Amino acid sequence: MSDKKKLRLSDAMTTLRIIAVAIFALIISANPTIFGLIGGLVILALIFLTDGLDGQLARRFDGESKMGAFYDIVGDRIAETVLLVPFVYLQIANPFVLVFFICKDFLVDFQRFATYMQTSAVPFKQVHGPLATFLTASRFMRFFYAVIKLVMLGLFYLAIFDSSAAVADLAGIVALITVITATLRTLPSFVSIKV
Repeated sequence: MSDKKKLRLSDAMTTLRIIAVAIFALIISANPTIFGLIGGLVILALIFLTDGLDGQLARRFDGESKMGAFYDIVGDRIAETVLLVPFVYLQIANPFVLVFFICKDFLVDFQRFATYMQTSAVPFKQVHGPLATFLTASRFMRFFYAVIKLVMLGLFYLAIFDSSAAVADLAGIVALITVITATLRTLPSFVSIKV
């Protein structure tokens, strides 16, 4: 398999994720029934699975590229925004969560692009020091962040079907943990952490 085909395979995963996000948003906006609950949760899991799989494919088959790294980020931004908007519209998610992610994403991506223009370093290679690397690029932190976002969105989705205070409270707590985790992962982009 040539490098171009390997690269296309990882980029295909990103494209699949973007398409799955659109399908999930359509399911939410179509006033889903309880029968759509399982399908929606499967699609949501697929979105997060392809987020991790695209990078693994690129690394495993030596198909990493600067364009692929930035395309993955674009897929992430589309997913975060498009997945949160319906929940805010349905008054399930606090608008602060959406505003936080949009602002964080613009600021971090601006910083990444500015650093790339100066150094040609791809996003996850732009931080220095063990703590900064752990927060932004370690497998543990990337996995934890993906799981906590998946749980948050899953709880928001469940709240469409179960409007009990328990689900709403749990979704709010998980959203707060997600915002705190995102903030911790963002800090090395703006603050030099050499520890």
